[in-house]
Amino acid sequence: MKLQTNADLYLKLPSVDELQRSQGLSALAAKEGQAAVTDATRAVLASLRDEITAGRLDANGVDLALSGLEDAVARRVRQELKHSLRTVINATGVILHTNLGRAPLPASSLEHIREIAGSYSNLELDLETGERGKRDVHVDRLFRKLLDEHVGTAT
Repeated sequence: MKLQTNADLYLKLPSVDELQRSQGLSALAAKEGQAAVTDATRAVLASLRDEITAGRLDANGVDLALSGLEDAVARRVRQELKHSLRTVINATGVILHTNLGRAPLPASSLEHIREIAGSYSNLELDLETGERGKRDVHVDRLFRKLLDEHVGTAT
């Protein structure tokens, strides 16, 4: 049996384009976006090349890796697109814990955020004049109220 060189092993790897034309990755690209799948495909193939270069993959290892290539790309896409923020349980006894996102927002605030963020808004539009507005006016009133109440109780 002839030993295969690294060059022979590299030749077994498909091109990014060839791999992306597979049925599984075409469907994944339609769902998650072509850019995400392309990036993941490149990363998986680069990892295989690195494994070959380091001598950790022989011909059998490459064949095994090739049989699971679509799954490896799909796992990489899921990992890259996974949201980094997750809900946790605050069992610290500290109500406003800076490492845990401080205080949860009330349901009414979340609903308002969902409503506004899901559509167009007047972020930088003065509705009374129809002119360009300033985005900070939306919190200015709330800050003034908060600061006026705070200053009023301090005197």
